[in-house]
Order: sequence, then C-alpha cells, then structure tokens
Amino acid sequence: MGQQTFLGLDEEGLSPEQADILIQPVPYDATTSFQPGTRFGPEALLQASTQVELWDEELQWEPFSRIHCVTLPAISPNHKGPEWMLRDIEEQLRPYHQQGKWILAIGGEHSIAVPLVKGVIENHPDSAVVVFDAHGDLRDTWEGTAYSHACTVRRIVELGRPVFHLGLRSLSREEEEFIKGHPLIRVYTSREIREGDGLKRFQQDLSRLPQQELYLSLDLDCLDPSLFPGTGTPEPGGMDWDDLLMGLKIIARTRRLCGADLCELSPLPGSRLSEFVAAKAAFKLLSYVFYFSREEASYGRT
Repeated sequence: MGQQTFLGLDEEGLSPEQADILIQPVPYDATTSFQPGTRFGPEALLQASTQVELWDEELQWEPFSRIHCVTLPAISPNHKGPEWMLRDIEEQLRPYHQQGKWILAIGGEHSIAVPLVKGVIENHPDSAVVVFDAHGDLRDTWEGTAYSHACTVRRIVELGRPVFHLGLRSLSREEEEFIKGHPLIRVYTSREIREGDGLKRFQQDLSRLPQQELYLSLDLDCLDPSLFPGTGTPEPGGMDWDDLLMGLKIIARTRRLCGADLCELSPLPGSRLSEFVAAKAAFKLLSYVFYFSREEASYGRT
C-alpha cells in the first residue's frame, strides 16, 4: 500500500509537475520546548483528512474536482541539527519553488516555515508574510540554536519582508520590545481578534499593502486549546474556529497566496479532535484560495 494521500484523493497517474497543489509532509520535532510529538503530526493529519467531506458547504463547490493535488513523500529528519534540517527542506523544495508550484507543507514544528518562506521569496521577491501564532517566536536564539521553533518569526523578519502576526498572546519582554522597535511587524493579538476590531484592522492593513503576493505560516496553536488541545505549547485565550476562517478568507480575497505551511499538530492519545481540526483547516484554506482566484486561472488538465 502506498502512502496516505491528502483527503484520500486518488492521485494515481498524476505527477508533481501536473499538480496544482503539492502537499509536503515534514515530520520534524527536534526543538519543541514543552510537549513533544509534532513529528507525528503530518501522518495524523493525512489520516484524519480522509474523513473530511470534499464538498464545501459554505462556498457551495467541490474544490478537488477541479484542483489537482499530489502528496509528496515526507522529508526525513536530519539528525545533524536544526540548521541542517532546514537546509534539507530548502534544497528539496527548491525545484518546485522554481517551477512556481503551490506548496502546502504539513509539520512538524514551526521552524520548518523558515526555508519555505525563503523559497517563496526567492521566486516572489516582492511578497509579504502572514503568521498565525499564539507565541512571539522572536527570540534570537533558544536552547542553543538560532533555528528553534521559538526563533521562527525572528528569522522570517530578518528576510526583510512585511510580517502580519495574528493570534499573539504569549511573548517575553524582549520580544515585546523587538516588536515595538521593528517597523516591518504588525500584530493583531488574540484578544483584539476575539473582543475588538483585530480582523477588521488586519483587512484594512492588508488592502493597503503594496505587495500583491503573500506567504502564510499557520501555527495551529493560534487556536484556543479547547478547540485544538494537541499542540506542543498550548495557550489559553486563543482564536476560535470562525476567527480562523475569517482570517483565511480575508487573505484569500485580498491578496494572492503563493504557498503555506500548517504546523504544530501534536496528536494526543485517545483523542482525534486536533488532527481533524487541522485537516479541516487545511481543506478550508485551499478551498478559499482557489475559490477566490478561480476566475483568473483554470485548474483542469488538458
């Protein structure tokens, strides 16, 4: 039996070159600080995705009847260290980035986002980055490495692109000061999204952005742990499901998304809630992206 495919789709006879979307599992879990297990995330998500209905009742369409998807073999962990692992991801995906392929990477810990952002920026140099994350992830180093999951957003900011950070609710004093002193970072806290005008302000800021293209890094711990308990560092007071969907719709309607990662699923024994939420989030993300751009491109093969 072959590897599990995203949504259980029949990919037989379809090559990566023919696909509209490449799903890249990255079962990596080396720098998790609190609760390990994200290396099991990609497989758990793919298995749960077979229970996601292919009809999007909100948008009234069946995206994967028109969008062709290929699930790639997982990128194996490199035990030499975090820097080596991120280099492997960058090198293995470079040919697909150069071809302009739309890649959804499934982690794995959040550090895998850094080489993916690099790959998109190399081929879309005027793009910006949207991050959903409960944590600042702005530490310069953490536990002896600059490539920890706790340093992910810091490494992305250093690439010199605008960064929009949604769902933030946990950070150090140093990270707070870094944000205040850095003009490229715009933050929409979880509290502002749940109780105020955070998403409205995000939409306004995004509409004024001169860059037309975006990369999305979705750390699922942005969600409240009552909805998504299976993550390495759960934080109370998170976004709810409707907040997440509205944020994704704003992105898909406002700018062109060129790729994404979905990280930090750490499956819990005796519960399948988190992996199903993750699988549904991946489905809705792709449905939104291709629904709102369907008039500009055809996804059928000739």
